[in-house]
Amino acid sequence: MKNSVKMIQDYSLKEHTTLKIGGNAKAAYFPTSVEEIYEIKNNSARENIIIIGEGSNLLISSQGVEEKVVFTKNLKKYEFLDEETIKTECGLKSASLAKILLKKGLSGMEFMIGIPGSVGGAVTMNSSAHGQVIEDVIEAAEVIDLLTGEIKTLHKEDLKLGYRNSFVEKNRHLILNATFKLKKAENTEISEKMEFHISYRKEKHPPLTEPNAGSTFRNPERGVHSGRLFEELGAKSWQEGGAKVSEKHANFLINTGDATSLDVSRLMHRMHSGVKEKFGYDLIAEIRYIGTYLPEEEKIWKNFTVH
Repeated sequence: MKNSVKMIQDYSLKEHTTLKIGGNAKAAYFPTSVEEIYEIKNNSARENIIIIGEGSNLLISSQGVEEKVVFTKNLKKYEFLDEETIKTECGLKSASLAKILLKKGLSGMEFMIGIPGSVGGAVTMNSSAHGQVIEDVIEAAEVIDLLTGEIKTLHKEDLKLGYRNSFVEKNRHLILNATFKLKKAENTEISEKMEFHISYRKEKHPPLTEPNAGSTFRNPERGVHSGRLFEELGAKSWQEGGAKVSEKHANFLINTGDATSLDVSRLMHRMHSGVKEKFGYDLIAEIRYIGTYLPEEEKIWKNFTVH
């Protein structure tokens, strides 16, 4: 590979997820442009590549990762195409984008202020909160097929955005950049909406000072919340090793300081099995596992339906 892309061997991944769990990557890459992403893929033939943005919904194996790991955090350029349209690279933090739009008096993505992820992840999972959703503001996204290396533009209808999923997520594509169309609004109105999202998360969700990966499982259907199902099971007292269910929100798992990927996997299995046995729901995991499984972990994750 050319020397233009920064690469570090045997690189610790633990601090690159909000759960603060993970072994080392055999090779980690830090591209600073879309061209460097293409260079990595072009020089990797049919090797599998793992992408990490802000790492807000990842459980990384404590045994490490054999695949090449590519970080997108340096891809954070943006430009306004007109007074209401912004194009941004995938690595820009969700909260940073919300603040940029506030300064421009643009409404539609206030909810991003409370999402501890990046633009690429938000589009991939069609992030939403309290009536605002990515699919309502996105116009198009440039993506790279991680299997073939092909770069193409997908318009809103091509992205097939649904509840916590998209064409991109299902088909091994990576968002390179995305274009959003917003609406003009008063700055005070935008600020109030953002403050609501911040306050709600502070009140209802555990803080990131308690390492967590956000929601553990999707809600099984409209009006049925996974957190409430876990509460009815008494899951707020559950713990496996260093992993425990949050006392603030039962659909969040906390790393108490020394949790391993096996601890989290075991606790997720207990939660999933409990809901299935008592309520009949086969919950879908929102957390994504990457890296080398232990035999027990592989058995557990084969029983999950994942996003």
